[in-house]
Amino acid sequence: MINNTTLKTSAIAFALVLLTGCKDYIQQSSTLTAINWQPLITLSFICILLTPILSLLLFGFSFFKHLKFKANLQRFLHGSLVLMLALAWLIELNTTNSAQSRFNLVSTLIALTVQMSVVLFAFISLNKQQKLHNRAKNFL
Repeated sequence: MINNTTLKTSAIAFALVLLTGCKDYIQQSSTLTAINWQPLITLSFICILLTPILSLLLFGFSFFKHLKFKANLQRFLHGSLVLMLALAWLIELNTTNSAQSRFNLVSTLIALTVQMSVVLFAFISLNKQQKLHNRAKNFL
């Protein structure tokens, strides 16, 4: 479990990272333009597209597993959604205006929508099974 101090520290660090990600300074810097970011962007894009597929497979597999597996899966799904958002932000910082970037944006938005819906369905399924488990436990 994350304590309150760690959560505050990570929120401040995330805000500072967002503030340092301003496009004006990064695009005008001559030292950063020499670096080829394309392999990292391609790997990030592949991760964004494969994460919802893996999440859907694990969510389907969780119907046959016990409650503890679903609770662990819930943590994985939330973490992967945050990772996808961070990777999408990284890709957005380093893309130019072209038809390829529009395709990347649309496919990233579709992948994020699928991931958010899987997270929502897993949350509903977990709560439903926990209520049934608590009823059965309290009945006896």
